[in-house]
Order: sequence, then C-alpha cells, then structure tokens
Amino acid sequence: MNTSKHLIILFCLLCCALITKSQNTASQNDLIENLIESIAEQSEEDLDYSNLLDELNILLTDPINLNRANENDLNKLFILNKNQITNFIKYRESTGQIFSLYELQLIPGFSSEIIRTIAPFVSLKQMAQDTLSKRKKAKHILLLKSERTIEEEKGYTTENANSRYLGNPWKYYSRYQYTSPEKNVSFGFTSEKDKGEPFFEAENKNGFDFYSAYIQYNSKGILKQVNLGDYQIKFGQGLSIWSGLGGGKSSLTTHNAYKSQGIKSYKSTDENQFHRGISLLLAPLKNVNFALFTSYKKKDGTLQSDSIKPFISSIVNTGFHRNSSEFDKKHKLEEMIFGSYLSANLKKIELGISFLQSKYTPEIKGTDAAYNFHGFKGSENRNISLYYETQFRSIHLYGEIAQSKSGGKALLQGANIQAHPQLNFELIYRKYDPDYHALFSNAFAEQSKTQNEEGFYMGVEFHPYPKWTLKAYYDQFQFPWLRYSANSPSEGHEYFSQLEFTPNNSVSVYFRYKQESKPENDSSGVIKSLVDQKKNQYRLHLSAKLNENWEIRNRIEISQYQKENINENGYLLYQDLIYHFTNKPISLNLRYALFDTDSFNSRIYAYENDILYAYSVPAYYLKGNRFYINFNWELNRHLKLYARYSQTKYSNQTSIGSGNSEIKGYTKSEIKLLLKFRF
Repeated sequence: MNTSKHLIILFCLLCCALITKSQNTASQNDLIENLIESIAEQSEEDLDYSNLLDELNILLTDPINLNRANENDLNKLFILNKNQITNFIKYRESTGQIFSLYELQLIPGFSSEIIRTIAPFVSLKQMAQDTLSKRKKAKHILLLKSERTIEEEKGYTTENANSRYLGNPWKYYSRYQYTSPEKNVSFGFTSEKDKGEPFFEAENKNGFDFYSAYIQYNSKGILKQVNLGDYQIKFGQGLSIWSGLGGGKSSLTTHNAYKSQGIKSYKSTDENQFHRGISLLLAPLKNVNFALFTSYKKKDGTLQSDSIKPFISSIVNTGFHRNSSEFDKKHKLEEMIFGSYLSANLKKIELGISFLQSKYTPEIKGTDAAYNFHGFKGSENRNISLYYETQFRSIHLYGEIAQSKSGGKALLQGANIQAHPQLNFELIYRKYDPDYHALFSNAFAEQSKTQNEEGFYMGVEFHPYPKWTLKAYYDQFQFPWLRYSANSPSEGHEYFSQLEFTPNNSVSVYFRYKQESKPENDSSGVIKSLVDQKKNQYRLHLSAKLNENWEIRNRIEISQYQKENINENGYLLYQDLIYHFTNKPISLNLRYALFDTDSFNSRIYAYENDILYAYSVPAYYLKGNRFYINFNWELNRHLKLYARYSQTKYSNQTSIGSGNSEIKGYTKSEIKLLLKFRF
C-alpha cells in the first residue's frame, strides 16, 4: 500500500496539467458509468444492464429534439427530474425555439454540468427543418456476438459428472429487430447460449439455451398498443410492478423518482425479469390509459418433495444450464400471471392503480431459515397498488402504496424541492413490511427486495458557481426483521458526497467520498451477535477531451473496510485512452489498471467500456493489473465490427476463482466479437 501515495501524487499532477490544456468535449460515457457503477456497488446480484445501455445507445444515434420534445421524451434522458422538465417546458413555451444549448443555463435547475451531460443525447433542429417530409424506410438491425474466456475453467475438465460443463467455452448471441417505416410495427427475437452450455447437442438439441421474441403494434386510436411475446412493465414507483432494472442510490442524488414507462417490448437476455404472453393498452379517453396483460412462462427452481407433494425450495435466477445439476433445475416452476393497470394524467395530478395476480406450480416453500420466516410461501400471490404524482409550484410530490395477499404493505413517499434555481432537494420515506411480497417489484431501497425495510433518504444538488457542483445524500435505514447476514433486527446508514469541477466544456474532475455502516453477524460460534461493518471509499476522477482525436480518463480510488478486529485497505488506479481516427471510421479504447486490496471485502467496482450493447462492471480485488482494448470499425454504412480483448494478471496467486469457475494460474483473458448489420 506504500506505493499508493506516489500514485495519488502523480495522478493529481496529471489532472492539473490537463485542466490547463484541454478544449472541447463529448464525454457521454460519464452518465452510463455513474448509473451502472452505483447500482453494481449496491447489489450483490449479477444484474442485467443491457436494457439501460440499449436505451442510451438509441438516444446517441437518434437524439431527442429539444424543440419538439414532450414530457415523455425528456423522461428518457434519466438525468432530468420533474422540476427541471417542468421548468424547461415553461421556458420553451414562453420564448419559442431554442437555438443553443448554452441558452439552457437561463432555466432554473440547469447547470453547466447537467447541460454537458445531456448534450450527446439531444439535438436542436429547428421546427421548419424538423418537419420537412422525408422518405421513411423500414429499419432492420441484426447483431451477432461471440465471446469466451481463453484460459480453461475447472468446469470443463472436472471428473464430477454432475458438475462437468456439457458445452464449449464460447458464448453465442444473436438479435434481430425490425421497425416499420411509420414506426407503428416492430418485432424481433433474441437468442443466447452462455459459456459452457451445450449447443445443438446433449440436453439442448434446440441450439440456443434461451430464446425470446416480441411483436409490438402502436396506433393513435383507442387500441393504443398491442404486445405479443415477451414484454416488460414499469409502473408507478416500482412497489408492485417494475420488471427489469430499476434505480437506486447514485450520484444522481435528486433524481430518484421513477416515471411510469408502461409496457415495452423485451429485448434483453435476463431469463426471469420479463413477462411472456399478450398485453393490450387502451386509451378510452384523452390522457387515460388502461392495460390488460397475461403471462405464462417457466422458471428455474430447486424441486424437492415431502410426504405429500413436490415443492420449490428456492427460485434460481442465474439462467445457467451448463451441467446436469443445473439442467435438473431448469423450468421446474410454472408461473401464470394476470394483471391490469389504469392511469390518468389529469391537469395537475397523475393517478394510477394496478392489480397483479400470480400463480405458481408447484407451490413455493422456500428455506426454513429464520431470516426467511416472512418470505413468500404458497402457490398464489396478489398485489394491488395506487400511485400518484403532482406538481405544486416548485415541489414535485410522488408516492405509491401497495398491499400483497399476505396483508403486508409497502409505502413510498417522495418530494423533490427546487428551493432555488441552483439548489435542489429530494426527500424519500419508505416502509416495506417484512411480510410484503411482490416478486416483480424493484423500488427504491437499500436491499434488492422491496421487503423488510424502513428508511429516510435526503439528497441535495447545489451549484454554488457556474463551474462547480456539489452533490450529497444521507440515507438512514432499518430492518425490522432478520436478514441473511443479520440474526436480529438492525439499522444502518449511508453517506455520499461529490464535488465536481468543469472548467470548460472538455474537462470534468470530481472528488467523491462515500461511507456505509451496516450491522452484520459477528464471526463467533452458533450464537451470533451483530457488529458494525463499515466501508469508506475515496475517489478522484478526471475525464477530458484533448482534441478531436484523443480523450482520456483517469481515476484513483481508495477503499477501507472495518469489521470487528479486521481492518482492510485497497486502491485502484487506472488510465483510459480513447482515440478516434480523423479520416477513418475507426476508434480505439484502451485501459490499464493497477489494483491492490487486502481481500474481497475491500473490493472496488469500476465500469469498463465494452462492445456495443455489452457491459462490464468487475470487482477489482487482491493484487494485480488489468488491461483491455476495444476496437470499433465501421466497414460501411451497413456493417460495423466491434472487438475486445481483456486480461487480468494477479500477483501471488496460483489459481483464480472457485468451484467450476476456477482457473489454474494467475492470468484470466477474455475475447469478444460483435457484428452489427443495419439495412
């Protein structure tokens, strides 16, 4: 750890030198990086971020025209809260067309940092130009991707017949999507085979292990939208229905209010967080939507049997079917869902109510552990919820209340307050009963489940000077019942602060401090008591565009972990270089990272640039170095090639990973290839 001091000094000197030399910018990756890193740090699960990346990439290729955008369009930017959107629409209505992004600084709540962040996702086409008739064409997109770990994992060679992988080490992925000229009809399919899964052989003779398909029809009549196949629903504040990735605590400290997105076609590869069936969206009255949907699909689960009948002891969400043991759990649970929602956008308030009925065969019993005493058990569940949002002067109020069949309730109430054009607050109170059950919820919370939690969150965003931004939040939470890692009720807190400096449109430097304290079981014997587990993180980050060809990113981050008599430390230092060729449609992206942490406890997460529609958020831990290089080449207007090679080398390690993922040696390398056809 002694070398970390010298690394920090070198990093700071580099930052100072670059701030005086840089000009111009286009750092759209900062928004994606902050969102995904923050979510990954909060969750122990391997979440699917592809839908988020898909939506942001769509905005990069087809930016939102600020001179025509409505409230729904502006919600797609993620970065803008309700107050900012309301202020923007009022400003445009009073002044007319917007001719420059710098003009946005006249709008309350729009700082130079916010304008810089949204710049890659918006355009300023003038109304006359934008309404010119253009010849519309159908859009076809085909993606073909393959990737593998070069070193051999234990799962391919183990002598255990139940654990040995049945397929090759390559991952195969294909995706096709069609959009009609009028954009009222779209359909597509996705197929995937994970590494180690059989392909047209063994227990998977149908080729890919996972198939997904959708058809969506949109119109301006009473029948507003029809979805066939796979789809997702995002409604209210996520207490009852929010399929897929939601939100969470992040550097967007005052942007935590969810915005109902309704029903959307499913294009991702998560094998659980979606519905499969049919949905109808009706618009019987102006600003009133009524949806009906039904879904049937099979999920993975551990099937057991008692003296009476079989049951599911646990639901398996990995989506892996690589060996006989994993195939034994494939599609053992049948899930049948019927539901509806009604929403009305009145002049000053938006209201909505939802109902969800789910049935499972065989019934779910779950584990007998004490922490799961209030967990969902049975073959049926029902959820009903009511949400609202309204604007009162400069205060945006929103909330949702829900109840499940068990009688357990969930409540969330939030307020976003624009106290001053440069000062914004957000307050959120949530209370989720231990016996509240919602298998498709994904609300604002400390935990991954909307259950067994009560907390109060306060976030602030302050722009004291044009080039400075201060963000912070404090979250106090408690758990009324036991958790997996805590044998009694407990409480904790989390604090975050970030100071950002943007001296010009090409440079962004920020310093971040984050602290979390959460009680967990001690390391004693059978009878365990709770002790505080504390983690502190310090980060200094620089993003800069040196000229039209070169971009750089630098980061130094330090992690401190404390529990009982254990005190651990770690650091991560990386350098990113991005080069865009002037006369060739080629770009290169390179990172070299050094890391040293005492164990997995003091791990550090860092988002990595990847090939299109892909993501990497590895946890850096132990000691070693890592590098990757991305190569993007637009061969012609119909065909693009993306390639990536990455390698991690560990010091003083004779093996990497554990179980079937174990690799003998100290090096792990990966290769990815993607072809994108557009015609």
